[in-house]
Amino acid sequence: MHDVAEGYRRQGIQFFDDLDGHYAIAVWDASLYSLVLARDPFGVMPLVFAQGKGWTAFATHYKALLAVSQISSAPDLPAINTFLYNGWAPPGRTFFNDIRPVLPGSAVIIGVEAPKIVRTKPRPCEYEVPSQPRSPKAVLEAVERSVNAYAHDATGRIGVSLSGGVDSALIAALLRKRLRGARLCTFTVGHGESDPDIAGARQTSSALGTCHHEIIVRPKDLIELLPKTVWCLEDPGGYDEFPQLYALARGAAGKVDTLFSGNMCDTLFAGMPAHRRLWLGRHVPGAKGLLRELRSAECAGTLPASWLARAIFHATKGRHPLPAPCKAGQNQSRLATEEMIFVDEDAPLFRMLGSALASWDNRMGAQEVLAAEFGLKSCMPYASKHLIDLALRIPDRQKVGPTQVKAILRKAAQLVLPRVVTHRKKYIQQFQYDADMADVMDDLYSRLFAPRRRARVRIVNLADVERLLRRGKRPYKPVEVRWLWNAITAEIWALQFVDRREDFLGDARRDIGPISL
Repeated sequence: MHDVAEGYRRQGIQFFDDLDGHYAIAVWDASLYSLVLARDPFGVMPLVFAQGKGWTAFATHYKALLAVSQISSAPDLPAINTFLYNGWAPPGRTFFNDIRPVLPGSAVIIGVEAPKIVRTKPRPCEYEVPSQPRSPKAVLEAVERSVNAYAHDATGRIGVSLSGGVDSALIAALLRKRLRGARLCTFTVGHGESDPDIAGARQTSSALGTCHHEIIVRPKDLIELLPKTVWCLEDPGGYDEFPQLYALARGAAGKVDTLFSGNMCDTLFAGMPAHRRLWLGRHVPGAKGLLRELRSAECAGTLPASWLARAIFHATKGRHPLPAPCKAGQNQSRLATEEMIFVDEDAPLFRMLGSALASWDNRMGAQEVLAAEFGLKSCMPYASKHLIDLALRIPDRQKVGPTQVKAILRKAAQLVLPRVVTHRKKYIQQFQYDADMADVMDDLYSRLFAPRRRARVRIVNLADVERLLRRGKRPYKPVEVRWLWNAITAEIWALQFVDRREDFLGDARRDIGPISL
């Protein structure tokens, strides 16, 4: 703490340009008569604030701010609308009108005038489109430098949240090298033996000789897990993966003290489906218009116009798309950037990364709070500033190609891992959308939206939710699960934080916890 105060005293705001790691910092600058709030580049550490006439309140969790009576509990419906369509509240917003997160990679100066936001390094606007290739060895050395820095600071027992993919496998391999003969634990969560993450992580663990633990989460477990997960996250976010990650953190508690993960690798090295779609739109004739039509139809809750796009939509999404059921209305502008706007750029993957860094949402903070809920220290080596700098200097052609995403990262990992691990197909961490999952979704709907359970504030349109419900016993299509999932978690959020606002203001607020369904 002394180092931060001394560094800021000497350098002022520029101090945060050179500060690396995960941090959320508040400094009172007497010379400016201002409060300075700063956050690491990807917002691994959460930090929120609220303001009124003559006062500012800040905290790492907005549960604490709900105890301030001057802060309104009015929901931010446009932000919630963005969540319903995109899975996250937009950058710089929470589900509450009066509460704002400090933007990742920023310092907010709050004084007598309006708050001033200062971007800290690395600033994407200062980078030119990369053209010079980077070697896999240079990428490996950069990742290893970051892993070693976090391992040096870590105390006690170390574990890795291990998926079936290459991101976390590389972290585990470099930790195994760093720790030599010391015990290294790995943890994987999935829906059962057929889950590709379970099988892939088991193979990686065997190759590295880790003490491996598997946590199985079934759809029926969501009845217990969803309220607890939303309670930790505050703003809901993501889909199936976060209740599973809650269960993983709970399973790791008591076995390790520090939990490493491969988060942010997909963003830096272009490993997400959106990156593949951008590549296809850029390089495959006719793909750009088709992908734009499909994406637009999915977000708008309508069927595509062309017969080809409609056929693909029917096969992959379902025959009856509906708009997300938010009271803000389907025509209200959403606040998140649509991925396909980058497809016409000269370097779409570089532009997309720059946009993400300039306006990142709160998903990394969500990862940290799940670990912290169980007393675990969370380490995300890919969020280091020197790795962000490197990623901004890698040409698009080295990231995604005709057959691979994260191509250069896979080549780097191949220097320390077997090819069977480095070239394993990427899978999304989710449940099987089978009859069991459909039954649980119906059960959650009946528990939350039954006439006998009336919320004080309705975030979603009940009629729209009812239209999403299946007829008969068929499983839900992925797009139907997506809309229902977001409606359910938004309702859980309202029950926990809006309906119970008076409890946060009362003397018994320390006893408040997640609701029970």
